[in-house]
Amino acid sequence: MGLGSLLREAWEFIPILLLLLAGGLIALKSGVHRPASSRDFWQLAGNLYQMLLRVIGYAAVLLALQYWIGLRPVLGW
Repeated sequence: MGLGSLLREAWEFIPILLLLLAGGLIALKSGVHRPASSRDFWQLAGNLYQMLLRVIGYAAVLLALQYWIGLRPVLGW
């Protein structure tokens, strides 16, 4: 695998990672008024936990779907 191939693959993942980051930042702040309060800290932690569960769930479904249709189950690497 050459440097050109690595750069091409990185260039494909940058927009995906930026979209995940933007969506994550929006979802993370959902329902939080003042980040200094205890209640809002737990809201942030709950939002982060839900986002991580969703991403893991989506990846698991993607891998299962790839396996079901006969592709080698990989997430791009």
